[in-house]
Amino acid sequence: MKEYVVTINDKPYNVVIKKLQTDTAVVEVDGEEYEVGVERKVTRHLEPLDVKPVRKSPVVSETVAMPAAPTASANDIVSPLPGLILSILVKPGDAVKSGQTVLKMEAMKMENEIKATKAGTIKEIYVKEGDAVLENAPLVKIGE
Repeated sequence: MKEYVVTINDKPYNVVIKKLQTDTAVVEVDGEEYEVGVERKVTRHLEPLDVKPVRKSPVVSETVAMPAAPTASANDIVSPLPGLILSILVKPGDAVKSGQTVLKMEAMKMENEIKATKAGTIKEIYVKEGDAVLENAPLVKIGE
């Protein structure tokens, strides 16, 4: 049973649907039962589209040699996680102390400070701001 409050001419009526069939229903309105006719809306079904395959031009595949990623050496600071380089705080020739922040990167929606692993001089910077890097990718080379 479903109960409704129906307003007709600004007057509310309590209506309970007791039995619903294809074209009739038994309803109770304010305590009195009535059998009423039910009209069903006819929905129009869309006709299927006439779809024709589109001829695609043949794909020409080329093999493009990708430059080899640099491999990290003992003097390199590497990325601890995959991420995005936000800022580089050093330049080649700068002297750094062990633990000094050399760059900032975003990884896993967090900003991370990448620190020098030893004291020395910045010899080379392998990345630039905005670069996406993989885990263990060399970032900066520190020399003696």
